[in-house]
Amino acid sequence: MDWFKQELAKLQLEEQRLKNEMLKLELQDKQKEEEEEDNDWYDDDCCEDDDYEDESFSAPGEYEYYTKPYENLKMVNDVLTIVLNDGNIITKTNASYDDFKTAQNARTEAELFNLAMSQEAREEKRVYEADLAKARAIQAGLEKLKTINDFIVKEDGSVYLKGISRSLPQILVEEFLTIIGTYDNLGWIPGGINDCLQSNESYQALKRFFMWCCLNPRAEVAHELYRFLKENSFRITKQGFFVALRNVVSLCDDTELVDFVSNSYNKIKAIWKKDPSQYTVVRKDGQLSLVTDVVNFEGFVEGNLTQLYLNLPEMRNNRYTDDWTKTFDIRVGRPVSMPMNDCNWSTQDCAAAGLHFTADQIHYVGCGDTSMLILINPMKVVGIGQHKGRCYEYLPLMTVPREEATKILHDLDFDTLELDDQYAIRELEGLADRAQAGFVAESRKYTFNIPNISQAEIRNIALSLDDMRSEIRNRVSSI
Repeated sequence: MDWFKQELAKLQLEEQRLKNEMLKLELQDKQKEEEEEDNDWYDDDCCEDDDYEDESFSAPGEYEYYTKPYENLKMVNDVLTIVLNDGNIITKTNASYDDFKTAQNARTEAELFNLAMSQEAREEKRVYEADLAKARAIQAGLEKLKTINDFIVKEDGSVYLKGISRSLPQILVEEFLTIIGTYDNLGWIPGGINDCLQSNESYQALKRFFMWCCLNPRAEVAHELYRFLKENSFRITKQGFFVALRNVVSLCDDTELVDFVSNSYNKIKAIWKKDPSQYTVVRKDGQLSLVTDVVNFEGFVEGNLTQLYLNLPEMRNNRYTDDWTKTFDIRVGRPVSMPMNDCNWSTQDCAAAGLHFTADQIHYVGCGDTSMLILINPMKVVGIGQHKGRCYEYLPLMTVPREEATKILHDLDFDTLELDDQYAIRELEGLADRAQAGFVAESRKYTFNIPNISQAEIRNIALSLDDMRSEIRNRVSSI
């Protein structure tokens, strides 16, 4: 994870460097033009006084002079000390020469505080700012909700997606309000906020998540699932699925290529937001790496990254199993499933039949030697406890280092919206018939307090979700 974030930072720095060079050239041209205008103005209107030395003197237009946000900088060993103009002092330990240069070029105190801030403090600041933005957005969104075409708001305050008779859980309504509240002053757009929301990926992800939940025949699971995910730091994907973790047991000694390919493919999508098919996996001096040009590469070419990832289920060293029964054939890139009828509805964290998953409590999910990031359709969840859930199918996306397993779902730079295209296409096949069969089977075994979805609603939801198919194909073809 750190390597990918460092590489992303390098790409961003290079992009910023190019922007800075362009800006520098533009400023030089602008300064030259202003100097020429200034000279013309001075010659025409100013008195001939060779002794004038007032540094604040400027031509009309009020030139702005840059004032450094600090009084002094000092670097002793690896401790950077910054004396601000108001006399306050901030320090950064484990500082580098690059940090010193960054401080030297800072234009605001905010830049200096951000530089001196620890990674932990920076993350806390990001979370605080995100929470504050969410609170403001919810307040603003309340007034806009009734204007959104997708919703019906009843007099008692309950909220429904149009065409679905099951009300939205309050926590999910708040998430929608957070997104809706970020839009303002859209009167100049013909379709206004409704058109904007159709292209908002987070908004569409929540809509699809709720639709998948409504197709889950175990209504109590579907109704409580978002709360459970929110409390346990799960993340939702673009097509409405969610990402979780579980442990497995490796059946092969050498998983280096499987680990590298699965990590690289998903992190390029989630962190870099790039097309993995533009990268090639190579090996030189025993080390695996990524290149974009193999023409002049001297070493062994393993293959195109996307093709390698798609071929993972057939790779000899991609073999894992569960720690409890040792009977499941688990492979990165291929769905793992068990009969739904063999799973139990339960609110217990442990000792209930089903395929277990978690987020923050990864050390509880089996005693395997390998952690995996997995993708789950809300329609296929059969039970949730306090920290763990159970489903009857999941898709292993990638192996992750044990020390990174829990951290990855908290990392704001890891964008899970990008991880589910191929699985979504598969899940749409025969969706309405599969969903209806599930409702029939479950209604014979359980009695729920929440009314089931009607057959007509199942068909309408399946039709709405099927719109993803063309969207995915259009996105893939445009890459």
